[in-house]
Amino acid sequence: MRLKTKFSLLISLLVVIIVLGVTIFLLIAESRFLIKEMEKSRTKMIESLAQVAKESLIVKDDILLLNYLKLIKNTNGLVYALVTDTSNNVIAHTDLNFLGDKLTDDISLKAKKTDGLLIQKYDMDKATPILDLAFPVYVDDKNTGIARIGFSQIALNKAVQEALAVTRRRIFMVAVAALIVGLLGAVILTGMMTGPINKIAQGAQIIGQGKLDHQIAVKSKDELGDLAAEFNKMSDKLKELDQMKSDFVSSVTHELRSPLLSLRMYIDLFNKGAAGEVNDKQKEYLQVMKDGAFRLSRFIDDLLDMAKIERGKMEVTLQSTDLSPVIKETAQLFEPQVNQKKIKLNVVMPEKLPRVTADSVRTQQVLTNLLSNAVKFTPEGGTIAIEARKNDSTKMLEISVSDTGMGIPKDQLNSIFNKFEQVKGARKNVSGPKGTGLGLAIIKGLMEAQGGTIWVESELNKGSKFTFNLPLIG
Repeated sequence: MRLKTKFSLLISLLVVIIVLGVTIFLLIAESRFLIKEMEKSRTKMIESLAQVAKESLIVKDDILLLNYLKLIKNTNGLVYALVTDTSNNVIAHTDLNFLGDKLTDDISLKAKKTDGLLIQKYDMDKATPILDLAFPVYVDDKNTGIARIGFSQIALNKAVQEALAVTRRRIFMVAVAALIVGLLGAVILTGMMTGPINKIAQGAQIIGQGKLDHQIAVKSKDELGDLAAEFNKMSDKLKELDQMKSDFVSSVTHELRSPLLSLRMYIDLFNKGAAGEVNDKQKEYLQVMKDGAFRLSRFIDDLLDMAKIERGKMEVTLQSTDLSPVIKETAQLFEPQVNQKKIKLNVVMPEKLPRVTADSVRTQQVLTNLLSNAVKFTPEGGTIAIEARKNDSTKMLEISVSDTGMGIPKDQLNSIFNKFEQVKGARKNVSGPKGTGLGLAIIKGLMEAQGGTIWVESELNKGSKFTFNLPLIG
């Protein structure tokens, strides 16, 4: 699982937990708040009734009390409201039929004795549970009666549930909005965190491929920015060290060329008998020395070419070029080798190729290297094909060298153009001198210097196809 996915899942999970926790907390808190508010409302109503009853008794105006009862009669959930005197005789009631009645039930008797707010629950009938609130009526600090209000418990519960339902909908909408914003924020935050990490990883991969001048563009002022800056410093230091190494290798190889050339010349002279007659055994030894000197000379030439390419000093002369003669000439050079191994060499191209911008000498060097590898890794009876075709979509001339050889494993396709990289296990399947591991790196540099590219397609045990392209004229 990628880091971005892990971050997204983790932050999203945290957002969900937080939103869910806050939602549950708000629901519980709102439920308690609504219940308390309703209790306060009922308490305030019974206190107001007691106050109106007190004023009515003071001014001896029953109409005032009856009008108030008439006013609150339609309050949601209210079953009755009444005022009794100290003998529990009803002096005011929302139902006028009860005026003058003496109340003797247990609830009324308990209410008569209260000196503060009294809340009682009872069942008026099986279908009507009642919440009864009683509050004494004082006139001149003397208890002159009791104010009572009865609420339907069912109606009260329904009101609470309806209010909670509205609250739940609002909280749910807020929670969904918060969840969406949180998840979006999680994605953005994850992108902000993993974006620089991906850049650093890609930069490290590019640097690992040998492009030591690459700089990682992470400008964030945090630890990731500091890490990218350290990577850039490391890249600069590696580039400096690589330059020193290249200078050293270039200097050493350049100094080796002259004595190596002299060595080869003297070997030839010895072989020709310039220093006296040479017997067969001595000739055999001189040939071994000559072959070794030749391989060393070729390795030095490759090192010098690689050093020039890395410095951008490889001499490439670009001009309008017809590559048909180059391809035919190169194919003819390999005829002895392919005939010896009984390999079929096909050249497939139109009679007249379009002209390209290229260096014919460097292009022949590229083609020679590819054909040499194809011959080396193609078994007897195999086939090698050189194809040239115009690609109208890219405005390039594509030239490919394919073979029916051992092929290249997929996990090595991206690395074979690196310096000193060779296909693992290839040596046991071929004979002849071992390569330097610089050939493909050199031809890649030569193609890029001419404005082209090179790539490979291969399947293990079925063969490989190397293709390079060059820009068309016009």
